[in-house]
Amino acid sequence: MKLSRNARAGVGLAGVGYVLAAGFVAFAVPTDAARQQETASTSQAHSHSHDHGHSHVDADQAEQLTGPFGPHGDRHPQAPVFETAADGLTERRRRSMNALSGHFRAVSATLLSDAGGEEMIQNHANALAALGGQIDTLFDIPSPAPEGEKGALPVIWEEQERFAQYTAAFATESAQFAQTVQEGGDLVNGLHDLRYYCVACHADFRQR
Repeated sequence: MKLSRNARAGVGLAGVGYVLAAGFVAFAVPTDAARQQETASTSQAHSHSHDHGHSHVDADQAEQLTGPFGPHGDRHPQAPVFETAADGLTERRRRSMNALSGHFRAVSATLLSDAGGEEMIQNHANALAALGGQIDTLFDIPSPAPEGEKGALPVIWEEQERFAQYTAAFATESAQFAQTVQEGGDLVNGLHDLRYYCVACHADFRQR
């Protein structure tokens, strides 16, 4: 995909000072119960790291996988069985926010950092729209972050109608951005507009 003249001009105007708002991921952090479950599961090779990285197990504990390229041991344990639905949703929410952030940052790198990848922008934009359209489902169960830790604030479930306005706005804007990419419109300003809704929602509903 070739960037339009407007998009290239926008890149020049935006400059390298434009950065993605950090915090998609911080909307969801594990609860104390999830951490306890993680610790208890480590010895069984089913723990899960909550530090945005990957936990590892010893080679002899690796899950054995088979396929056309031969057998391989996976030393990155899968997610544990959570004690409550809220704990499970918190983990899934964090992973989904990770995915949103990754797609956003990939587009940002292409548009603003001369990283190449113009041919992939539409794929990332479509993924943002698909995830954005279901972002409200990541808050179906009350699952605020523990007091003093980063993550979702209780106000999300106390003022559900107001919060729904934010998620609906993001869903609309992410779909609009995908359309803008398809039509070869002003991608930089489109990305800026999408970023606004992330920042606004985090400001009111995220514990920093």
